[in-house]
Amino acid sequence: MGKAKDERKQKIMMYLNETKFASLGELVEFLHYSDATVKRDLIELENEEQIRRTRGGAMLIDSEKVDAAYLTKVGNYVNDEEKRRIAERAVTYIEDDMTIFVDSSSTALHLIPYLKKIHGLRVVTNSVLTAALLSEHTAAEVTIVGGTVTNKKFTVNSVTAVNQLRTYHFDLALLSCRGYDEEKGATENTEGEAVFKQVLKDCTEKIILMVLESKRNKVYFYKSLLPEDIDIVI
Repeated sequence: MGKAKDERKQKIMMYLNETKFASLGELVEFLHYSDATVKRDLIELENEEQIRRTRGGAMLIDSEKVDAAYLTKVGNYVNDEEKRRIAERAVTYIEDDMTIFVDSSSTALHLIPYLKKIHGLRVVTNSVLTAALLSEHTAAEVTIVGGTVTNKKFTVNSVTAVNQLRTYHFDLALLSCRGYDEEKGATENTEGEAVFKQVLKDCTEKIILMVLESKRNKVYFYKSLLPEDIDIVI
């Protein structure tokens, strides 16, 4: 019994060393053990300070490299199955040696474990959190646009950031929105977010809009992207 448990824990650590975070379902499928058994293993690994458990899964702790606040922030997102499915579809459009823009949405965080497999990737983002995690968990060249960080949101949408965007050219932009309507397009509840996306459309070859079901058929005050500006809706 003890040997089997030790082997499971070793396999969990091997899996997390590759993926950095995983849902409980992924680990159950990988190990071919019950939810209850895997949960007990995760509790032991957390007590040993090797992992951090999240709602619905676990993530690897590298205390020398990743700030605990970032780990906690990502832990709040990692169990979201809908965002993971959207990320899985979105990443199929990303190829080696591309230059892409990734926004500050929580959905975008779910792209990170998939991007480590793409070579020669350059990623620009307006998220402090996303930039830090991309730098830690992928081999991509990461750039964060400059300017003022929005309080408590890890996001940069300032005039400085907008002006910097105008000097770039992207193969692909992966964006979210506050609301999406098939006739009106994407809308936001802040002017800064809307202007940021309006500038992005002029320096990007292809725009992919990642839309949660809860945001469909919703319209907010500020227009960001018209339907014709969006190439793919996921």
